[in-house]
Amino acid sequence: MLKYFLLGATLFTAAETISAQEIGANFNHDPEIIDISYLKKTPVQWIRTTPYIFEYINGRKSAAAEPGLQKVIDAKKAGYKVAFGYRWDFKQFNLDIPAAGSPDEIKYFKTATEILERVGPFIDIFKLGNEPNLETKDNDLQLNKQGFVPLVRFTERLLTEVVEPYYKKHPELHRPDVYAGSLPRLFMKEEQKNPGVTGLIKLAQENKNIKGLSIHLHIADSLEMEECFRFVRSIMPGKPIIVPEFSLFRLYNTHVSDELGDSPGGIAFAQKYGYAPSMKLYEWYSKANTDRVSAKEWEDMFASRKWFPQHFLQTYYRYFQKYGVVLATYGYFSQSAPKKMGPGSPTWFINPIFPTKSLLPHADGSYTENPLWFADFTDIINKGKTTKK
Repeated sequence: MLKYFLLGATLFTAAETISAQEIGANFNHDPEIIDISYLKKTPVQWIRTTPYIFEYINGRKSAAAEPGLQKVIDAKKAGYKVAFGYRWDFKQFNLDIPAAGSPDEIKYFKTATEILERVGPFIDIFKLGNEPNLETKDNDLQLNKQGFVPLVRFTERLLTEVVEPYYKKHPELHRPDVYAGSLPRLFMKEEQKNPGVTGLIKLAQENKNIKGLSIHLHIADSLEMEECFRFVRSIMPGKPIIVPEFSLFRLYNTHVSDELGDSPGGIAFAQKYGYAPSMKLYEWYSKANTDRVSAKEWEDMFASRKWFPQHFLQTYYRYFQKYGVVLATYGYFSQSAPKKMGPGSPTWFINPIFPTKSLLPHADGSYTENPLWFADFTDIINKGKTTKK
């Protein structure tokens, strides 16, 4: 297994001209959980969030009053840089991408503009989407009879009808760098053949008003990461890449049904903490997410896993250097942590820098740092600062 985590020797030429690999804190779609007191516990200078825009379109949240947006503003005022965008859940709501100039598009873009009217002065990077190849109906990812891919046209119109007009209306503001994306699963052949995916990468490459491409790297091994970058660089050879989300989520998921005692190290762990060696890993996760466990137990459990690659954040960072990534943001707080885990349950809760729903707090009640990642996270943040020009 470990051979799959080795970094290749051939360096990509973009890394020679793009020197900064900055690392920040990712809050996903929940800006309301941004907490400056915890941001201060690491040397991060960036935050990233992508609110669910249909919560605003449907009136559940207000652009003028939503506290989560105020958290973004407060972070910027506190000195942090902000990567911001919207998550468009067309597929979840069984919605087609609206035609250009249609009442639905006008409604959607009106809401997008209203949000920009609130947070636009505080944004350093604007992302034109979030995993659109997963959040868009299949028919809107294909070339239509009119000769265009609806997702690609919608993404470009989000730029030309929302972002550009707003910043032209406010010339006193700094216009943020704009990135297309964010695209996950780019190591998969079906994604590489998807017209919506290839069209967005070509849009990033060819549109002079788009700085570069945003991708997500939720992977099982470094071979998948290498393939993601290879594919992107085959279409967009020189522009910057950002990585708002990255993790070994796909690796964890392949081992959810393992037994604790499937190795000598696992048997020793089970004996130390009083568990049956036959206990399934998802059962231990259920206990962690229900009762919370100590940082030591958490660290010991993952140390007992033959498949778990220690210090993999450092491997990510080397790939970021190799392929011209200028910013990557990593999960900061727990969001999804099911108390009743099963063989098919998601394992996002392993990632956060502060696993608030899985680890016992410190004696003073403050959140405990994730021993799997915290030291390396701090280290690669500082490396990113030293490489900036």
